[in-house]
Amino acid sequence: MALPVLKLNLATPPTLWRQYHVLIAWTVLLAGALSLGGALLATALAYRQASIAGHTVADLTTRRQNAAKKQTAIQLQLEAIDVEKELPRWRLAERILAERGLPWSRLAVELERSMVQDVRIKSIQRTRNSSQKVELKIKGEARNRTAEDAFLESLHKNPFFAQVILERESESQSGGLEFECVLPAVSLPAPYESLPKFGPARASTQTSAPPPSVQQKPVPQRMTPPVNRSAPVAAPPPMVTRPTPMQPHPGTPPNSPTYRPNMPPIHRQFPHSAPPPGERQ
Repeated sequence: MALPVLKLNLATPPTLWRQYHVLIAWTVLLAGALSLGGALLATALAYRQASIAGHTVADLTTRRQNAAKKQTAIQLQLEAIDVEKELPRWRLAERILAERGLPWSRLAVELERSMVQDVRIKSIQRTRNSSQKVELKIKGEARNRTAEDAFLESLHKNPFFAQVILERESESQSGGLEFECVLPAVSLPAPYESLPKFGPARASTQTSAPPPSVQQKPVPQRMTPPVNRSAPVAAPPPMVTRPTPMQPHPGTPPNSPTYRPNMPPIHRQFPHSAPPPGERQ
């Protein structure tokens, strides 16, 4: 009788770990390394931000302490100032600053620029309003209503004045109109320009006339006596040279042909010349 065959498989069935355990291990290790690197990087960034914030807070604290010290020093200086003693100096400094900002010369020029015919200014007063701006209070007189309107229109067109406030207007005894107006000046006036001049009566004066010619004085000349050119002018007589007499040499013998004792001087006369006065015969 034959024995039956038993088919037995004693090996364990294959699993995913058994098949890919090496790959899975390296993958897990790499993921752990990346996580560790990310955590270290995040920690370094957080530490850096915390350090920057700490330095910023320390800087702000130092600035606050310095500002507090300066504020304390300023308060001590203000407490040490005698207001009653320094008030005249402050008023003088304010007056000087106001004079330099808008001097009287500029105010007068701007009023002269806006003047029209048949209007005159009787008084000018310079004050400051509630906002510490310079304003002019002027009192004037106009011959008629047309001249007054032209003057106010000229002031409106002048950019130096912020506005024109007419406070009072009345008829004068002479038949004209008296008015009072306030002219607040602008805070930052434009640079001065000689032209154009504002106002309807100044339109004709924009074309400047040619300057008058200056007459030059004649240069005085020296008077010289008249010269008669027809008469011949005699030439001056030439100079006559008078040679000194020749003296014989001490060593010359008497029988020498050149020996001439006590020889008189030789006089040569040139044409148109007279002999010397002492030698006339």
